Amino acid sequence: MLTLFSCELTQDMITKDEYLKDYIFNFKHWGEREKSAAIILAIHGYNDHSGSFKIPANFFQKFNIYTTAFDLRGFGRNEDLGEWYPLSYHINDIKEKVLNLKKENPSKDIFLMGESMGGAILISLLNLEKNLPVEGVILIAPAIWNFTERNFFKSLSLNLLSKIFPNLSLSGKGVIKIKASNNQKMLKELSEDPFFVHKPKIKSLHGVVELMDKSYNDAILFFKKPPYKTLLLIPIIDDIVPRKPLIELLREPEINDNLGKMIDLAVYKSSYHMILRDINSELILRQIKDWTKNTEDNFIKNNYENSYKTLLNEPFYHILDK
Repeated sequence: MLTLFSCELTQDMITKDEYLKDYIFNFKHWGEREKSAAIILAIHGYNDHSGSFKIPANFFQKFNIYTTAFDLRGFGRNEDLGEWYPLSYHINDIKEKVLNLKKENPSKDIFLMGESMGGAILISLLNLEKNLPVEGVILIAPAIWNFTERNFFKSLSLNLLSKIFPNLSLSGKGVIKIKASNNQKMLKELSEDPFFVHKPKIKSLHGVVELMDKSYNDAILFFKKPPYKTLLLIPIIDDIVPRKPLIELLREPEINDNLGKMIDLAVYKSSYHMILRDINSELILRQIKDWTKNTEDNFIKNNYENSYKTLLNEPFYHILDK
C-alpha cells in the first residue's frame, strides 16, 4: 500500500507515526469498474458517510460511470465513529486512494467529487497537490466558509469549550431548525441511520470550523489559478452553508475571469444543501454526467453567466447570510 504524508502537522494534531499505522477504511462501490469509461471518487460531508452517494452513483452507473466512496476517518462504519481527525489526514488518505485508483486503472478518466465538507477537503488537497492524475473535480455545495473571520466570538467560545469539554456530545434537535433536502423519505432514513453522527462532539465541531477556515484560504488560491477543471454546483435553498462567502470569492477579478473557462458554475433555485439527494436531482445528475463527458451541448458550460446572476440575486436562506 502506498504511504504518503505531504502536510505539516501542528502540535495539536495526531503524530505522523500514528498516521502511518494501518487504518481500515470502509468502502462503497457502484457499477462495474472494469467495463466503466470513467471513475468518480466521492468524498462525503460532515457527520455523513460513503452511503450518502447511493442516489447519484446508481444514476451514474447507467452511463458507464463507476463510483467509489469511503468513510473518512471518524465517520460512517469506521470503528472510531465520532472521533475527529485533522484535515491533513483526510488530504493524505484521499491522495493515496487517487494514486492507487490510477495505478489500477491507467486508461480510465478519474474525477473527484466532494459534498459539503468533502468539497472543502478536496479544495485543500488540490491546492496542495497540482499534478494528481484526475480529469476534474466536482464540488457539491462545498463548505467554503471563513467561519472564524465572520463569527469571531462564536469561534472563540467553541475553541474554549473544545479544550474544556472535548468529548461532550451535542444535539441540535429541537434547537436548530434546518431543512437539508426536500426528499423526506431520505431524511427520515438518515434520522434513523446508525452510521450518521447525530450528536457530534465539541472537539469535532471545533475541528470542522478549523477545516473550513483553512479550506477558505486555500479556495482563494485554488480559484485564482485552478490546476484542474472544476465544476461548482450550488443550491440556493441552503440552510447549512452560507452563500455570501462564496460570492465574495467569485467577485474577485482574478477568480471571476476563470468562470466559464477552468471553473464551471451551476446554480439551482429549487435545490437544497443535499442537492444530489433531492427529489428533483435527476436533471442535475444528468448535467454532471454530461460535464464529465465534455459533450458539446453541455448545459452547464453554456449557462454559467445565468448561474452567476442567480447566485447573486436570489434570496438568501442561511441565517448568517441575512
